[in-house]
Amino acid sequence: MNDICNNSKNGRPSYGILSCPNCGERLTPADLEVFAKCPFCDWSFQRDACLEDFVISPIVNRWMARVHSQFPRD
Repeated sequence: MNDICNNSKNGRPSYGILSCPNCGERLTPADLEVFAKCPFCDWSFQRDACLEDFVISPIVNRWMARVHSQFPRD
């Protein structure tokens, strides 16, 4: 799971797509939202802050876009 944190700049999780370390399938946050397992090979991801950030990033991004459109900065 440390791969998620180490895949991108500044130690932040890479958002959007993650490759399963076991089977190599590309996974999206929706694939890991309920179960922290690869839906293709059933490999278990370690539940930690990096996985949580990867899973909730689309929700947070959508929320921030909505807030910025309702309350634009001057």
